[in-house]
Amino acid sequence: MYDFFEESQTEKQNVHQDGLQGEQIATYDAFSNETSTQPITLNTYVSPEQQQRKDKLRILEDERKSQIREKDQQERVLKQQKKQKGQEFLQEFKKQQEMEILQRRGQNQQKQEILNENQKHHNQYKNSWDQIASNIALKDGEYPGVKDVTKMRQAILNKRINLTK
Repeated sequence: MYDFFEESQTEKQNVHQDGLQGEQIATYDAFSNETSTQPITLNTYVSPEQQQRKDKLRILEDERKSQIREKDQQERVLKQQKKQKGQEFLQEFKKQQEMEILQRRGQNQQKQEILNENQKHHNQYKNSWDQIASNIALKDGEYPGVKDVTKMRQAILNKRINLTK
């Protein structure tokens, strides 16, 4: 009888000493050393009170093992669910990232086309004053505004004429 208590006390001490690793080993031992719980029959006389105590301890130990199994099963299920949610999130993230890349690629192509067109128009003029003059309405009837801009128009034309000479 004392051997039974000493073994359980040494297991508890090992668990406290080793911490998490000890708990893992104890859990593993609980599953690997599982045998049918039958009363130990010895040639020595065991009083009915001692036998009841042993039976109660065995029942408690069996309950503890079953609780550990249930807890382990629940943890495995939760872990699997979290893993599945993570994989789904990762797939959605990858899809969204690919869509964003395609959108950026299209936008960059449009920007590049606009830059190419602007560069073609820029290379069209030999003189920067020609480009300025082409953006301004130089004839009297072309100007849509109400202010008189004839002096400014004249100054730009004179500058252009001076540069082209």
